[in-house]
Amino acid sequence: MGMEIRNLNTFLKVAAVQNFTQASRELGYSQSNVSAQIKQLEEEVGAALFDRIGRSVCLTQQGEELIPYARQIVSTAARMESFLKSEEFMSGTLRVGMTQSLFEIVLEDVFLRYHRRFPLVRMELTVDATSALKTDLQHGRLDTACLIDNPLPQTEWLSWYCVEVPVVLVANPAHPLAGRETVEMEDLAGQDFILMEESAPYAVRFQDALAGRQIQCRPFLKLQSAATARNLVERERFLSVLPLYTVQDAVRAGRLSILRVPQWNQTQSVQLALHRNKVMTPQIHGFLQELRQILEEALRDCLAAP
Repeated sequence: MGMEIRNLNTFLKVAAVQNFTQASRELGYSQSNVSAQIKQLEEEVGAALFDRIGRSVCLTQQGEELIPYARQIVSTAARMESFLKSEEFMSGTLRVGMTQSLFEIVLEDVFLRYHRRFPLVRMELTVDATSALKTDLQHGRLDTACLIDNPLPQTEWLSWYCVEVPVVLVANPAHPLAGRETVEMEDLAGQDFILMEESAPYAVRFQDALAGRQIQCRPFLKLQSAATARNLVERERFLSVLPLYTVQDAVRAGRLSILRVPQWNQTQSVQLALHRNKVMTPQIHGFLQELRQILEEALRDCLAAP
C-alpha cells in the first residue's frame, strides 16, 4: 500500500481537533486539500475513517483503530528525516504549555538548556490553568504541556513523566493556628482562605475534603497564581493550600508555617503530557528530556520532605 505520510499526518490532525476547517488552518492547507487527503486515505484503507454529520466530525471504529498505526508511522518517518541531522540543525516550532506554579520554578533553565541543544527550533509558551492547557492539547494547539492534575487516563493521554508532589496547608506565622502542633479540620471553619481557582484540582480536592466533614470553606479570594497567594499569606493572617514546591523556600525562611492536619493528607501529580494523537518528534522528545531533568532537580527537596 503506497500510503503517503502527509495523509496520515493530516488524518491525525483531523482526529485530534475533530474539525476539517481547524485542521486545514493549523496545517496550512486548504480545506479542500485536507478533504482530498482524507478521502485518498480512506480509499487506500478501504473504510470510512470519519463520520460526517452536519458540521461535526467524529472517528469511526476503523478510524480509532488506525490511530496507533498512523502515529507510529508518522513518528518513525520524523525520526528518519532527522536521523542524519544533528540537533543543532533541526528546526520547526515547539508549542509548550505550563501551569503558573511550575512555570515559576523551571522557566529560565529549561528554555536556556533547550535553546542550546536545538538553536533553530522556535518556542512558543502558553501559561494557563490545567483545564485550559488540556483543552489546547486536545485541539492540537499545543505539542506538550506540564500540568499539575489528577492522573490522566491513558486512553486519551500519554503521560510521559509523572511524579506525586505534596500539597500543604500554609499559614502566616502570626496566625493563631500556626502555633499549634496539630490542627483539626473543624478548626478551619470560618477561616480566611486564599485558594486557587476552581480549575486547580488540588484546591477542589481540599474543598471536597472539608465538605465531606460538613465544614464550610468560603475563600475570600481565588487566584491562578500560586506565587501571589503565597505572598499574600506572608503579609497577612491568611491560610492557603498550595503545592509544597511553591512555598518550601518561604517555610524554610520562616515567612510561612505549614499546618499539620492529621485527618488530611494530599498529593497531586506533576505530569508531562501529550495527547495520544500527538506524534513524538525529536524536538518534542528533546524538550521533555530537558524539562524532566530540571523538574527532578527542582522537586528533589520537596519530594524528600517528610
